[in-house]
This record gives sequence, structure tokens and C-alpha cells, in this order.
Amino acid sequence: MRFVTAALAPDETFRFDRLEDLARLPWFDVEGDRLVVSDPTVGPVIDMHAHYALPAIWPHRIDLHASTDRTELLLPCCARHDLDVYANHNFGALGIKKLKRELVLGGATGRGARRTHTAPNLERDCKDMGITHSAILAIDMGMPSRHLGDTIDVAKARGDTTPFGSVHPRRRRPKEKLEEQLHRGARGVKLHPQLQQFMPNLPEAKAVYALAAKERVPVLWHCGPVGIELASARKFVQIPGYEPAIAEHPDTTFVLGHAGALACEEAIALQRRYPNAYLEVSCISLGQMQKVVAEADPDRIVYGTDWPFYHHALALAKVLVATEGRPALRRKILHDNAARLLGL
Repeated sequence: MRFVTAALAPDETFRFDRLEDLARLPWFDVEGDRLVVSDPTVGPVIDMHAHYALPAIWPHRIDLHASTDRTELLLPCCARHDLDVYANHNFGALGIKKLKRELVLGGATGRGARRTHTAPNLERDCKDMGITHSAILAIDMGMPSRHLGDTIDVAKARGDTTPFGSVHPRRRRPKEKLEEQLHRGARGVKLHPQLQQFMPNLPEAKAVYALAAKERVPVLWHCGPVGIELASARKFVQIPGYEPAIAEHPDTTFVLGHAGALACEEAIALQRRYPNAYLEVSCISLGQMQKVVAEADPDRIVYGTDWPFYHHALALAKVLVATEGRPALRRKILHDNAARLLGL
């Protein structure tokens, strides 16, 4: 039995045994073996947080032009999809072990699920969800890899994607490397303080922020603790650590990835204090999404999915529930704010 829109009360339990069960919600349906958006009022949608295949150590290389029958998402479609928990809680303890093994071994060998995280597969998955454009985020892990160049080149060549470069602030010449990536076609920069292990206000990072302001491209940070990072790396993503950089670089647009993750309330407060701070809402729980919608500046909230970790519908369903009855706000979050940010 399908829900009707009026039935989506705040006390409803939004737990689904597998991805396809989201078709119980009024905006989705199943066509063959694929979950699709069936409501024509949903969309167009812009995804501000997507990736092609994550880095593989040189000389391994992922063919980003390849197409496969299915995308092997890191959270499998057969897994529980609970909207009211932070997204990684859906993995469970065993799933987290498998995820970490996939990330480490896949990076070392170039094998595994990442071989399906390609441009054609993303395009197909986006069409199912009404997503017309995606920001493709590279990540500089400070190791020899073809990942950065391949990601920028492939995303630049397509009409439905915008490439974001990435530099490692603690490695040599980060500003010069970003200049090269911008010349190559990148239109934003992704930084991951936890994986790259740097404080957001690191002096070397400040040069990157200044260049981003000069070139009028946004900086998208991974922002906030997610609960599965090493305890020793958690200090890099605490919300107070981001504030000095935001305050000192008022001409730089900063996007707080995952809306601060498990520290969402602190990130909302930061967004409200600084007009150059945006919230990107991938992975947060439905309850957190509702708080973002209720309390944050609506003109600086953008939608994201963290594909291929998760199916697009996991984040989309949360936005649709949280904005029910507010079509203008939904349009801002799903499309207009990101279109302005990316210059589309």
C-alpha cells in the first residue's frame, strides 16, 4: 500500500528494508528493477556532491567512460534504508567493515565496485531521479594517481556535470596545483580535512581559499564528524575549526558538506552567522533535514547525494518529506541555489 502525501506526518517511521521499498512514498515508483521518480513536479534537480570512481593508486586507472548493467553502490540496494539516521548508520557494523575493505583494497588494486562508478552509470542513475546536473568532486589523497586529471577531464567534456578539483594543503604547491586544475576546467575545489588531515585554517589552505575567491569558484569542504572516522582524525572536522577560515575569507564561498554531519546544529548556526557559508545536505538524517529547512537561510542550502556511496533517492526522499507543501523552498534547495552557485 502506497502512502499518500498527507500521511507523511512527523511521527511516521521512515525505515525501508531495501531501496525499492521507497516506492511506498508518493514521489517514487519501481520500473522493472529500478527505483524512479514518478512525480512530474519533482525536478529539475542539481546534485552538488557526487563522485566518479574514488582514487586508485598509479598505475591503476578506472575507465570513466565505461558502462555496466548496474552501479554497485557502496550501500547496496538490498540494505536497510532508514531516512531518520545519518546515512552511514544504514551500513551496520558488518557493512562498515566491508565498506572500509572496499575503499582500501579498491584504491590499492583499482578493482571492486569503483569500476562501476563511471560517467555513463551516473547519467543513467540521475535520469531515474530527475537530476539534470551534478558537481563531480575529485579528491587529492596525496598519492600518485590518475584520479584528479581523469575526473576533471571527463566531467568537463560533458554537458551535465561540473568538475571540482582538489589539492592537498599539506603537500607541495597547493595553490599552484589548483591554478593548473582551474586552467584544465575545474570550477570548484573539494577539500577533505579528515582524510587529508589538516585543520581548515591551515596557512597553506588560506592561499587556496584566496585563489578560489579570485577565480569566483566555491570551496566544498567535508564538514563535521560522521562517527566512523579514526578518532585521531576527528579533531580536523569539528565545526569550530571551520569558523576562522570562513570569517577571514568573506569573499570566498564555502559549502559545508553534509551540513556538518553529526554536528548539524553547529553548522546551521555557522551558516546563519556568515553570508559566504552554504549547507550541502547529503547524508544527514530526516530529523536534521527538517531542522535545516526550519532554521537555516533557505537561499544557501543545496542538495547533495554523495553518490556512489548512496543511491540518489536516500537524500532526495528526505528533502521531499521536509519540504512537503512548500514548493518554492523545495525548488531552491533542489535546483535554484546550486544553479546560482555553479553559474548555470
